[in-house]
Amino acid sequence: MHSAKTVHLGCTDCHGGDASISAVGRAARNSPEYNSAKEKAHVRPRDPSFKDRSAFPERDYTKWLAESAEYIKFVNPGDLRVAPETCGVSGCHVAETRAVSTSMMTHAGMLWGAALYNNGSYPVKNTRFGERYDRGGKPQSIKTFPRPTPEEIRTKGVIPELDPLFRWETSQPGNVLRVFERGGRKKAEIGNPNREEDPGKPDDKLSDRGLGTGLRTDPVFLGLQKTRLLDPVMSLPGTNDHPGDYRASGCSACHLIYANDRDPTHSGVYAQFGHSGFSASSDPTMPKNESGHPVKHAFTRSIPSSQCMVCHIHPGTNMVTTYFGLTWWDNESDGDKMYPKEQHNPTEEQRYQSFERNPEGAAVRGLWSDEQFLEKVGSPEFNKQLTTTQFADFHSHGWVFRAVFNHDRKGNWLDKDGQPIAFDDPDRFSKAVHLADIHLEKGMQCNDCHFAQDNHGNGKIYGEPRAAVEIDCLDCHGSIRKKAALITSGPAAPEGGRHLDLLRTPWGLRRFEWRSNKLFQRSMSEENKEWEIVQTIDTVTPGNVHFSEKSLRAKLMNQDGVVSSQLPSDDASLAHANSSMTCYACHTSWTPTCFGCHLQMTANARKPMLHNEGLLTKNYTSYNFQVLRDDIYMLGVDGTVTGHRIAPARSSCAVLVSSQNANRDWLYYTQQTISAPGFSGQAFSTFVPHTVRAQETKQCSDCHISAENDNNAWMAQLLLEGTNFMNFMGRYVYVATGKRGFEAIAVAEHDEPEAIYGSDLQRIAYPDNYKNFLNHHRELNAAAEHPGNVLDIQARGEYLYAANGPGGLRVYDIANIDNKGFSEKVTTAPVSPMGQKFYVPTKNAIAVASPTTLGVDPLRQQMPENEEQPIHLLYGFLYVADKEEGLVIIGDPHLKSKSPGVRTLLDGNPANNFLGRAVTFNPGGALTGARRITIAGTFAYILTDKALVAVDLDNPLAPRITATVGSPALHDPRGIAVQFRYAFVVDHDGLKVLDVTDLARPKPVSGALVPLEDARNVYVARTYAYVSAGKQGLAIVDVERPEAPKLDQIFTAEGQLNDVNDVKIGMVAASAFAFVADGKNGLRVLQILSPWDDPAHFSGFSPRPTPKLIATAHTRGPALAISKGIDRDRAVDESGNQLAVFGRRGARPLNRAESQSLYLRGGQLYSVEDSPATRP
Repeated sequence: MHSAKTVHLGCTDCHGGDASISAVGRAARNSPEYNSAKEKAHVRPRDPSFKDRSAFPERDYTKWLAESAEYIKFVNPGDLRVAPETCGVSGCHVAETRAVSTSMMTHAGMLWGAALYNNGSYPVKNTRFGERYDRGGKPQSIKTFPRPTPEEIRTKGVIPELDPLFRWETSQPGNVLRVFERGGRKKAEIGNPNREEDPGKPDDKLSDRGLGTGLRTDPVFLGLQKTRLLDPVMSLPGTNDHPGDYRASGCSACHLIYANDRDPTHSGVYAQFGHSGFSASSDPTMPKNESGHPVKHAFTRSIPSSQCMVCHIHPGTNMVTTYFGLTWWDNESDGDKMYPKEQHNPTEEQRYQSFERNPEGAAVRGLWSDEQFLEKVGSPEFNKQLTTTQFADFHSHGWVFRAVFNHDRKGNWLDKDGQPIAFDDPDRFSKAVHLADIHLEKGMQCNDCHFAQDNHGNGKIYGEPRAAVEIDCLDCHGSIRKKAALITSGPAAPEGGRHLDLLRTPWGLRRFEWRSNKLFQRSMSEENKEWEIVQTIDTVTPGNVHFSEKSLRAKLMNQDGVVSSQLPSDDASLAHANSSMTCYACHTSWTPTCFGCHLQMTANARKPMLHNEGLLTKNYTSYNFQVLRDDIYMLGVDGTVTGHRIAPARSSCAVLVSSQNANRDWLYYTQQTISAPGFSGQAFSTFVPHTVRAQETKQCSDCHISAENDNNAWMAQLLLEGTNFMNFMGRYVYVATGKRGFEAIAVAEHDEPEAIYGSDLQRIAYPDNYKNFLNHHRELNAAAEHPGNVLDIQARGEYLYAANGPGGLRVYDIANIDNKGFSEKVTTAPVSPMGQKFYVPTKNAIAVASPTTLGVDPLRQQMPENEEQPIHLLYGFLYVADKEEGLVIIGDPHLKSKSPGVRTLLDGNPANNFLGRAVTFNPGGALTGARRITIAGTFAYILTDKALVAVDLDNPLAPRITATVGSPALHDPRGIAVQFRYAFVVDHDGLKVLDVTDLARPKPVSGALVPLEDARNVYVARTYAYVSAGKQGLAIVDVERPEAPKLDQIFTAEGQLNDVNDVKIGMVAASAFAFVADGKNGLRVLQILSPWDDPAHFSGFSPRPTPKLIATAHTRGPALAISKGIDRDRAVDESGNQLAVFGRRGARPLNRAESQSLYLRGGQLYSVEDSPATRP
């Protein structure tokens, strides 16, 4: 194992066993004499399934913990349970072994901490739980010694201690959904139904006692124990069942190389050994065709990135996948090669077996749940069949990863010179730029940047990954003032830093070396490989070979927009100083996006825990990512430990939850969670993308308003305000049908993937269902309804808000919309009308606005140590536009009451379900005739029959009018949508545009008009405005340049759309859909973007829509309005108020002032060009 000639070890010195035993003479292998000697010499396992195996078993998880330490030592002396007596003995690797025992590689506390905090299950942001086991395999608490100071905890991210994950039976739900509320009856015995249960109204409450009893526990604690996320980590071996899953445990997990990936850029010299975990050892006793063996029985410091990928795999947008230029496959593009031609309807046994290998629900229906098929995915032969992407060669967790190629915002693939590639070019994959990190292309494996401490730890416990990193970009690349000092300066760097120029390769050469004023680095993996490390100062020095005009302009630009002719005395005046923004805020070619993660818990699925004792319980949670793209870029403010600098941000674990009980009733379905501090659980985080490129990097107009003013939608996304494109509509679309009330129409499959009926995804994933749907004339027939006089509608969580005209505002309970046990799936008073008042009378409620589609609780108590921003009070109320009364604000105005505002909808207490009127606002009749309302930041934009009225809601209990825009700019305004700096209004004349850079004072844009005869409403998604154009159909207007809108197309489906009142948009997998309220015709579903309709462009930020009618529901009354879906890409409002929770303590979206600094200077708008100005 040890190649060093100074180390003299026998097998039993590390492995144990009895070296004195030998077979008599030259006994043949597997002869009785041979086997007898082997039996005596080897340590025997407790589990008979481990007997006579030289390879690691598949998916052993906690079986490994049940084995004796002696057997673990025999099989793997590097395992952490025995490492202190093998690797960590005196004179060997004492410091490293001690450090690893508390490292993040071992405890993985960052995942558990984020999941529990982001979903409201645990109130403290600093992680409190982690994984480690003692010599006997029992869970251990771990501590940092000496205990860190409060300042070290806050500024360095050091965690004092971690405990094993709580038992789920003792937990209490962080999100008290309806089934968790009190009020249940005593539960019947198993197999003995309760005869007193009301027919069609089952008792779905989870306990007749308090929180933490019965099943009134937290599903997150249970899911973390059972669902494979980044499990297993360092304490356990890899699952050894897929390419990308082969490894040992403990020290051997990194230093003992397994064949996981055939790509030489990922595996280096080990690529030649394949990806199936086969041995290439000269040992004759080692089988060469059995998976689960190391390449050679030898430790090494030359560790390829493919070894790192085995653990750093979750989520599939993780930094190692992006470093490779890869991300999770979207479950749709090129799906005709991934789903069976004949529909696969899995049995329960097949589901069980698939979930053993892959936690994802869609795999159960796909071909990739088959191990033999998955073995082929990513091979050159398989990739030749593909048209829109290429797959990776490794499949940890059974997942599939696709390559990311450079494309423009319209979706055109680009070559190395930035020129479009024709999609029908047979060489397009070789011409396209695969966006792997440039460091990888130079030859750098992970351990060429992350040195010994980053990999082993330093003995302290950290809760954030980057808090544990000692390297920083400047350490190797230097700054604009000086060349690299080669001393580490990252968050976890030791005092004074670590001197990198002292490091050596395995071949004894310096890893870093200066030659002729240039810095070179030698590879740790390949003896003769090296590369130059470009110095930042050289890029701003005219005449240097690395000089770049763009670099000089970016780095020497002052905050006043003037580029300095020489270096300033300090960085305070610089616009892009390293103290205020990270290097990779600019030096990033792309970022992964994973919007939505459906965690679907089902009973009757008996599976073991993956941690601790491995107990068997009957619930299992599958893990289903929803929308995966690589087309956007977002910025946020980094956490406290990393200096609150501007950094890239991403959606991370935007969870939706479902739960099915033992009777197969869905107790709740695709519900949002609310985080511990009250922000939405649609979580975001700042991160290091690891996608650095030279040419394909960020330009000025990626973060500032372009001179052509054609990036309004891009800026909205950059600042996390959302673009209405990624929205989650769910299985049910809610349609207001006037005097016939409303309908909840099922539009999607219930299983994963949740394909929209009639879509191309349904065609490839559910071919039988698709054919049946076509045979029924594409009609949607499954729906629930409720009577009323519903004119406007918005669903959020388990409630639906409806404007009922003279009936005022009414809130409907839709918690059981997918529960087959309930005869009446929508109710107005689920308990008793005497104990509930979910309505507020008004004279003529025409429209209702929820301030956000996200679940937020602005009145939740904050803990100062979590370093969170307050949630604006306006998010605690609902807003009604009443034709006679003006603006009616709904909620309890007494902020010191137990449930102020409309918090009664969130507090889990069914005894206080009473709503009231907080404010009626109509000064001088200014809001009489109100017909439409939308919330933008802290402003309500209300349309009356005469004007647009801007109402300031900064204090929602004291609103005030700040502006009115009426004739001649607007005539009979009917619909409004806001995107970043512009509001789009439809009136009698058509679509018009207003400048809302100052939200308080909208200004009409002269000449910005698209004439339409019958415009009724508008919805803006990225660079297109979708106008509900009544009898004209659906008008799609190009608003890429908001001040010069132009009609792109009018879609009528050959005259079928002729009464369009409203439209909303959502995404499923790789396709986008428009849900259209087509008046007398009912609900229409259009597929507007798909890899099947436009494979050449679908991956772009905003390709041209290609609408086609795929489904229709004939509603009982005229379809008037559609409920908007969840804004999955919105973390902050237009006024800079945070809406979604952020990972990393102290991290957050940009506030209003920070956002405005990107486009306002001294209150005046400024713009940028991507071409460098003349050198100063």
